[in-house]
Amino acid sequence: MYLNGFSSHPTALWSVQKVANEQVYDFIVVGTGAGGGIVAYRLAKAGFRVLSVEQGPRLPENYFSAIDPPGTRKDWGIRPEMSFPTDSREAIFRNALFAQPQARATSRAAERSFLSYQVNAVGGLQNLWNGVSVRFAPQDFGGWPISYSDLAPHYSDTEKLVTVCGTREGIGDLPDGEYIPPKPLRPADELVINAIHGMGRPHTYVIPNRKAIETRADRPNACVSTGICTSGCMPNAMYKFSTRLLPEIESLPNYELRPNCKAIRLALKQGSSEIESLTCLDTQSGEQLQLKARHFILAGGALETPRLLLNSACEQAPEGLANRSGTLGRYLQDNAKVAFSTALLKLWGKPAAPDVGYGDLLILVSRGQLPDGSEFSFCGHAIQTVLDTPYYLEGLRKFPRAVRPWLARKLFNSYLTLAVFAPGDPDPDNRITRSAETDAHGIPQVDIQYRYSERTLQMLDEMDRFVRKALRRCSGTLLQGGRDRPGTGIHYAGSTRMSSGAEDGVVDRNLRTHDHPNLYIADGGVVPTLPDKHVTLTIMSLASRLADHLLKQDSAA
Repeated sequence: MYLNGFSSHPTALWSVQKVANEQVYDFIVVGTGAGGGIVAYRLAKAGFRVLSVEQGPRLPENYFSAIDPPGTRKDWGIRPEMSFPTDSREAIFRNALFAQPQARATSRAAERSFLSYQVNAVGGLQNLWNGVSVRFAPQDFGGWPISYSDLAPHYSDTEKLVTVCGTREGIGDLPDGEYIPPKPLRPADELVINAIHGMGRPHTYVIPNRKAIETRADRPNACVSTGICTSGCMPNAMYKFSTRLLPEIESLPNYELRPNCKAIRLALKQGSSEIESLTCLDTQSGEQLQLKARHFILAGGALETPRLLLNSACEQAPEGLANRSGTLGRYLQDNAKVAFSTALLKLWGKPAAPDVGYGDLLILVSRGQLPDGSEFSFCGHAIQTVLDTPYYLEGLRKFPRAVRPWLARKLFNSYLTLAVFAPGDPDPDNRITRSAETDAHGIPQVDIQYRYSERTLQMLDEMDRFVRKALRRCSGTLLQGGRDRPGTGIHYAGSTRMSSGAEDGVVDRNLRTHDHPNLYIADGGVVPTLPDKHVTLTIMSLASRLADHLLKQDSAA
């Protein structure tokens, strides 16, 4: 049996009934994360009738404030289902907000080659992001249909809108932006700076991190220095759509947010290439809703957006919507990552810094050389924080039991992680395809085919050597870590790539799909080549640029 193109499933929640909604919005925005939040805000503030749909709930206002602050949990962050000692690199992936396999876009089979992470709630992955907000450099736009100068004013607008802290340094590989002051550096940060600068590597810089976080003490949502951001921000100092921009527009008569509303299929107008409607599933009632708009903006992410387009295949588009070029789902990229953690001998027995800040107070950029003599850039950050889980205890097995408590106390404030990221690999064979597996609602998931190229493996080897040497120079003791599996960078890109021509991409320079004149994409999937840098600020700035384009287009009509 098939329901609107999807095979039935024993755990499917929807009923066959379809609920009609006769209202026609100006814009329907699918997703409330980095891109969806910005573009919905800008369009709603301009007076358009905007509907945001989000497959998950809106989290309670006190969701993160109700969580024990880092370093105070009585269970040490070790839950019954966990083995211990565990790999410290897995710490950020253990949050309960990450979607379980039955709720993800990707199938269980996909995990054999690519681990994927989603947060199905208003705000998406930004509920757990660490806020790093760096600009791509001019050279990072090679092969794009737009240049750095096209995006620079939108970088500035976005930095001011979401409040980015940092310092202006005049580094070509890491362009400056619009900043408020960062938190003060700590002894661990000074050790890292001195160690890496002492390595004498050209084109290597270690500077205060650039993060979308309110650091000014006189603001009601100022950072309270819990030492980590990837567990969720208690005072809402970190930018999220749900706490920063949504409150400004949710009372507007022209704006509507529908949480628990899962987009499952787009439909074309009969005899036209325009999108007519979006079918959604109300995950609470099990009913389907058919929603109509003049324009549709997909911002579900580089995994969820291709899934929606592939699942919208029809007679006119048998391989999925926006896929006339055959590139939909291809060129999937993430930043391959190397991360090591260690206890710094020079900090053993030392008290915590007076202001522990937000954990990753440093960002670094450098260049490495491959066996063929070519160079590549890499970017990363140093993280020192209050630990929930005592990973350092693994290194104490070799010591007599009687001295282990004393050593543990000495080590407590000395733990540091250094993580660095390589550029993405725009390989068309790294791709997303429709899966035979379905989620808990009976909706087809996607499979992923992904492998590291030989060049990426060489970059990982070079970054591995760099991190080991840097941590040893910092007085690092036992090193734990290494290269991470594909997908753990969570900087997903490339699957709906931007291109000048309709034959080799999904969207044009203004993020409009080549195939459908009223369908746009505003998430990481549009990034055609992923550099070494964190992608979130670029996604938000592209969404801001899209909003400007749509406003100009409307005023000219």
